[in-house]
Amino acid sequence: MQDHQPDPLVPLNEQELDQLDALLSPETDAEEEEEVNLFLALGYVTAQAISPQATPAEDWVDALLGNDQRATADLQALLSQAYRLAAQGFYQGAGIELPFASQWNEETEEFIADWCTGFMQAAFEQEEIWFNQQEQEVAELLLPIMALSGLFAEEEEFAEIEDNPELLQAFASQLPELLLDIYCQLNAPEEKKAPPASFPGGKKKKRRR
Repeated sequence: MQDHQPDPLVPLNEQELDQLDALLSPETDAEEEEEVNLFLALGYVTAQAISPQATPAEDWVDALLGNDQRATADLQALLSQAYRLAAQGFYQGAGIELPFASQWNEETEEFIADWCTGFMQAAFEQEEIWFNQQEQEVAELLLPIMALSGLFAEEEEFAEIEDNPELLQAFASQLPELLLDIYCQLNAPEEKKAPPASFPGGKKKKRRR
């Protein structure tokens, strides 16, 4: 008899996603390139939930939003809930339900790119923790997320990926399983190997958009 794969956990339901989106939406007409939106925030929270070293919620919320006036108690509560349920989902081996359809097309690519950008932001903020003694393994697992984020669009090694929508679609469809693989690698690595080749640093790169 086959083992039953538990259903992915839902960090936030539709109503809670709408509430978080409203809390994060700027109240002015000014558009800022680095504005924290719903998908970027959820990607950031997901990476925090995967991290092998827990960070107090108030610290990572502050790192995400800074002194942003939108950082209300309601917003922090929703982000903390998303973190808690995501961490539970990964720990149980169920993973999480992502807040977008895993289809790389004109309607979804911006959402996926923002989510992956938030994820990579959190990973880079904890670069020493994530890549210590297992840099190559983690870098290989993160490559699809790096490519989907668009942060490395001008990097030579990503040029062919950027021009290959079929490959980007394959990466997007792999995200749920990939997150579980990253969690397992970071939290229960099978073997610590010798230091590998260098991995791109945490500098923000120009997005493809």
